[in-house]
Amino acid sequence: MVKLPSSEQFWQFCLEHYPGLQQPLLRLQDDVGANVNVLLLLLYAEQHRWHWSATEITRLHQAVQPVHQQVTLPIRQLRRQLSEQPTIKVALLQAELAAEQLEQQALLAALPEPTAGKAADLIRDYLTQLAPSTERWQQTLFDLRQSQAR
Repeated sequence: MVKLPSSEQFWQFCLEHYPGLQQPLLRLQDDVGANVNVLLLLLYAEQHRWHWSATEITRLHQAVQPVHQQVTLPIRQLRRQLSEQPTIKVALLQAELAAEQLEQQALLAALPEPTAGKAADLIRDYLTQLAPSTERWQQTLFDLRQSQAR
């Protein structure tokens, strides 16, 4: 049986890895609608040699959407609009980080039992679902893998 991460373990993984992967993750978010938390979870899963089916990956994306649409996205849009107000921007960034943690909790609550020991390119599977034309994300995925290797 696979030991799934606690919310704190996953949050720490994200804090450790996000800074070096920020640019390609945000490009995938902006270009094809990928959810950064789903991407980070899939990175975590790949590092642990876990595998999920395309249907299970779709369910993970769907599990995070209510929090993303109702909480995270409105805060992010407001933060971007008020970029000239540094004090408000900092407060909104903190609120956005709290919303990201809510997304992660929704993801972890929806985690299916992974198949262990089977190497898989889960991120490619996810991106293919979001944008079947690989031209929109293939270079960014390459950039993500290069950043991950550093």
